Formats: sequence, C-alpha cells, structure tokens
Amino acid sequence: MNRVKCLSRALHGALLSTVLLLAPGVLPVAQAAPVHAARASLPADSLYGLAMPLTDAQGERFDWREMAGKPLLVTMFYGDCASACPVLMQSLQRTIAALQPEEGALKVLMVSLNPQHDTPASLAHLGHMHQLDQRFFRLAVAADEGQTRAMAAALQIKYRALDNGEISHNTRVSLLNADGQVIASSTLLKPVADQDLLVAVRQALQ
Repeated sequence: MNRVKCLSRALHGALLSTVLLLAPGVLPVAQAAPVHAARASLPADSLYGLAMPLTDAQGERFDWREMAGKPLLVTMFYGDCASACPVLMQSLQRTIAALQPEEGALKVLMVSLNPQHDTPASLAHLGHMHQLDQRFFRLAVAADEGQTRAMAAALQIKYRALDNGEISHNTRVSLLNADGQVIASSTLLKPVADQDLLVAVRQALQ
C-alpha cells in the first residue's frame, strides 16, 4: 500500500511540474526575469527607464529599449515637414557617412511627432525618398499623442501643432550609450555633420 501511495505522489509531482511548464504566463515570467534584472541595473538617468512601444516603417512593433546595448542616435521629426526635418535627415546621413560604422554597431532612431498622420507605409516612403540606409536608420511612430509627448519630453524636444497642419518644434539629436544615458547631443540644424557629435560617437564606438 505504501508503494502505491509513493508511486501516486511521484506521478502527481511529475504532472504538476508539466502543468507549470505549459501553463500560460508561467514560462514568459521565467523568461522575463533576466530582462527585469537588466532594467533594474540601469543607471538612474537612463532614458531606457521609459517604456516606449513603437512601430517602424516595416510595420514591426518593438519597444525602443530593445535597442539598448549599443550606441544610439535618437531624434524626432514628422513626415510632412518641409523645412527642418529634411535638413536633419541630411545631417544624420552625413554623420553616418563620416563615421562609416560597421553594420549593427550604431543605429539612428527617428520617431514621428505626428502619430495621427504618419504610418509605417508613409514612413517607408519617406525613407525611400530620402535614400536612408536601412542598415542604420529606423523610422518609427508611437501609438498615440500621449506616448509621443512622453518621448519628446525625455529627449528635450518641444513641439506644438499649428492651425495650418504644420508642427513647430526644435531639433535635437541625442547620443545614448549602451545603458541609455545621454552622453552627447546636437542642436545644429545644417545639412552637415556636427563635428562635436562625430567626436562623441567615435568615442562611444571604441
């Protein structure tokens, strides 16, 4: 009888273990533990403390914190901008051209200021029109105005919609290190690479 009870308990334990492994939510929690641990180890001034779900020009949904681990140039723009934003893109293109980083060593994230209008399709068209190298450039848009404003605040970018449909905004490119700390920034608005920013990025890539 004791052997039967022991066998029954052993089978019950095996079944319970199997259920725990297969139960919805159990495995993701186990997988998420290292991620939570990594976030907990971020510096207090890391911008990656801000959760920011985005959708890029290829329609891929991602959280910008997934770009941690490598230097990142990040800024904001909007698709219909006919003045500052094209100049900003040209400056960033020349920055990449001057640096010639290895693929995967550096990314440029450009997030839309106009989530009501900019879509993955329109962003893809914009990237093609400006010949942005997809190996380095990633155009993306947040889900709504609230998230857009949260990211703009974190990046010290001020903007407001005008009655004519345009958006008045300042331009700032921030260089984040692997931990999401701002280690340099540029407000230069000329179709050239900012030399001070170039020096900072080269140091970050070493």
